[in-house]
Amino acid sequence: MFEIKTMKNKANNHNGFPRRILSLAILVALTILAGGLIRESAAQEPSPRVKVEPRVEVDPRIKIDLSSLDNLDLSSVNNLDLSFVDKMNFSLDKMDLLFIDKMNFSLDKMDFKYDSSFDKMGFSLLDKDKSGKLDKLGKVSGSSQADDDPCEFKIEVLQALFRADVQRGIAVATDWLKPGSTQTVRCRQAALSFLAHYGKNSATPTILSVARNDADMKVRTKAISVLGSTNDESVIDALRDFALNAQQTEIAEAALYALSQHTSPRAITVLSEIATSGRPIPLRKFAISAIANRPGEPAVDALFKIYDADQNLEVRKSTISAFSRRRSERAGAKLLEIAQGSDNVELRKSAIGGIARRGGEGSIDTLLRLYDSEKNEELKDQIINSLSGSNDQRVILKLIEIAKNPQTPIERRKRAVGALSRSKDPAVLKFLEDLLKQ
Repeated sequence: MFEIKTMKNKANNHNGFPRRILSLAILVALTILAGGLIRESAAQEPSPRVKVEPRVEVDPRIKIDLSSLDNLDLSSVNNLDLSFVDKMNFSLDKMDLLFIDKMNFSLDKMDFKYDSSFDKMGFSLLDKDKSGKLDKLGKVSGSSQADDDPCEFKIEVLQALFRADVQRGIAVATDWLKPGSTQTVRCRQAALSFLAHYGKNSATPTILSVARNDADMKVRTKAISVLGSTNDESVIDALRDFALNAQQTEIAEAALYALSQHTSPRAITVLSEIATSGRPIPLRKFAISAIANRPGEPAVDALFKIYDADQNLEVRKSTISAFSRRRSERAGAKLLEIAQGSDNVELRKSAIGGIARRGGEGSIDTLLRLYDSEKNEELKDQIINSLSGSNDQRVILKLIEIAKNPQTPIERRKRAVGALSRSKDPAVLKFLEDLLKQ
């Protein structure tokens, strides 16, 4: 699932800017909120000084009256704050509207954020080159002029050939990947994707040869990354070697991604080995996240072993985060054990946050009990922070208890009051009024 974030649009107010331009910006924002479809290339990151003229098509089921936009008094608008709701299946983490020079505007920052559940995604950042382009096979395109690239047409033809006759497609794709091939990097990457998708195990020797020997780093990393989708057991050892021994970070990341896609139980074993190895921390955290996304208790067993075997703070916090993403009762029990008994305050705070993220009535009960028994004031603050977003009546009663207790640290009381301010409960409103009378 895509991680849901808040999007803030900041518009610089300039005297006399054309009303038409700002109306267009609002139209884009309203259309996104209403479920309209932006047909322009979504992954493109335009230059900050290039005028963007997005083509917008609104879902016909949505009725928006835009006729009054030109009559709005916008002279005092300094900030445009648009918050996306929970039910949306994507998030735009950063989106700034920068009004520059002659009032041409651009979308300067646009980052698509998603969780690390690669098994649920149709693409990988590993396919992304420096220009921001992603592989065409079900992935985001880079430039609006991509369709003018002759290679794009050749890729379409090759895919059609694979669909019509897999063996002929394999023959052509293999030829594209031979040493000395005159095909572009883009075409050769596409050939690798088709071989992994259509050729399966029969294409493994060709893909492995490219992964080990190709002169182009982009083609090599692409070859490694698609090995996981073949689910060929014979590639596990090669992926392990790439992940543990490659000097180039791109190679190690590609191997980790492939292992995260591979469904073999041996893949978990190798990921666990990487997580507890001497590899750079980001690679080890990637391995832990990949394990957390795998179904079944073997993944939980692996997380237990990683947490107990490694004393590195970042690795342990990453493992705690992985526990919070599991529905397993054993994972929940481990979080509680860490929250109550760890000798490291940072780990205890991470575990408290993990319990809250698991959700459910059981989590609320656990956190309320922890608050009552905890002596460390910093941890009590962490528990309140974790509870403050809940509308559960038990949480509201606890927040009222904290807010009215003069023995409670004033900062925590203020935090409790702030959390209560989001409630529309008449009892809460009366309580806040009574506080003012004291």
